[in-house]
Amino acid sequence: MACSHDSCRTTDLPLTRRSWLARVAAAGGATWLAPSLADLFVQSASAQGDGGRTGANKHLILLWLAGGPSQFETFDPKPGTPTGGGINIRPTATAGWTFSQWLPNLAARAEQMAVIRSFRSSEGSHARASDLAHFGYTPTPAIAFPTIGAIVAHQLGDGDHPLPPFVQVDGLVSSSGYLGVDVAPFFVRDPGKKIDNLNYRRGVDAPRLDRREQLRQVLEQGFVGRGGGDAARRHDTQRQRARRLMDTELISAFDLATEPDAVHDAYGRGRFGQGVLLARRLVERGVAAVEVTLRGWDTHVDNLPTTRNLCGELDPALSALIDDLAQRDLLDDTLVVAMGEFGRTPTTNASGGRDHWPQNGCVVLAGGGLRGGQAIGATDATGEALVTPPTSIADLFATVAALLGVQGDKDLTPPGTRPTSLVDPLGRPLRELLRNS
Repeated sequence: MACSHDSCRTTDLPLTRRSWLARVAAAGGATWLAPSLADLFVQSASAQGDGGRTGANKHLILLWLAGGPSQFETFDPKPGTPTGGGINIRPTATAGWTFSQWLPNLAARAEQMAVIRSFRSSEGSHARASDLAHFGYTPTPAIAFPTIGAIVAHQLGDGDHPLPPFVQVDGLVSSSGYLGVDVAPFFVRDPGKKIDNLNYRRGVDAPRLDRREQLRQVLEQGFVGRGGGDAARRHDTQRQRARRLMDTELISAFDLATEPDAVHDAYGRGRFGQGVLLARRLVERGVAAVEVTLRGWDTHVDNLPTTRNLCGELDPALSALIDDLAQRDLLDDTLVVAMGEFGRTPTTNASGGRDHWPQNGCVVLAGGGLRGGQAIGATDATGEALVTPPTSIADLFATVAALLGVQGDKDLTPPGTRPTSLVDPLGRPLRELLRNS
């Protein structure tokens, strides 16, 4: 059950690839990835080749855990304490590091991951905290900030690539802000269904549509001459993007039916798991940024059973993604971030839920060339206070920029707008995560 308050509403080192997978499959707790499935990933990749991969050389996959996940039942458990909530722990592949019992597959892959346990938000309501986590800046009506996916798409995407540089699966449609329609997200509500309006209408083939486009351009000249040039350009950009997508063979990236059943099962058959599978297919084919939403983490009521069920979706999907990207030599070039807007309270309420807690929460990162197998920051024995300096959203954005090679100090705001760099200059990259620091 979701909170009824308006402010609480949520909406929508060196190994061969084959031997690496075999070792991961044999790791303690990695029961889902049998050797046969590891071989299946190898066979599937060999059959598909590089998927026609062009476009971005670095990629971002954001797994948005909408509502704010409880750190106590995921990546910062406190068993045996008044705040622990009765959760048990799962030792990870990294000595001395534990996850929740509900994340066995991720625990087996801890050496490929890093967890920020000191994440702090300056906002306590869903809408503003979500905006802050997506934009990297405190939301303000004075400037239309772009979301992190749009920033990565703008900096790393290929404008001539036939697939959109930024794809969003489910959730609220993100804003490209002042970066404009060129990097606005292509929205997919349900990855398991056919995308509407990407086929030619009955009786209209490519030459006929070309003639229609020529006529439209003639009719639009008067509007352009009366000062509508910017609007016409934006409209034309969108039409060109749609046409390229309609005509490219890479549109097959959206067709999940070509994947073996065992791969579908590994990621999870729900909308989120299939969305994560789609994200892998998209970055493999050159898409710069993908965001996939897993809803339901606003656990003001029945936190334990709700979080257990959500971990049952997150754990296999993220684990399969890490393995699949590694097998395809994409993990070092693809930064995966899993996070929500804030954490949950150390104490539970009368309804067995945990409320909003921006003071500390967790962010998970994998791939992107980071140093894995470590936790950044720490909380005290009960999880009520940080015992290390906090990590701000600006620090997180600076870290993402450093890992992906994004020029965060660029100012691309329109004339007359307050000059603002893509990434808040107050942020400092987490040097522990950078291999070359």
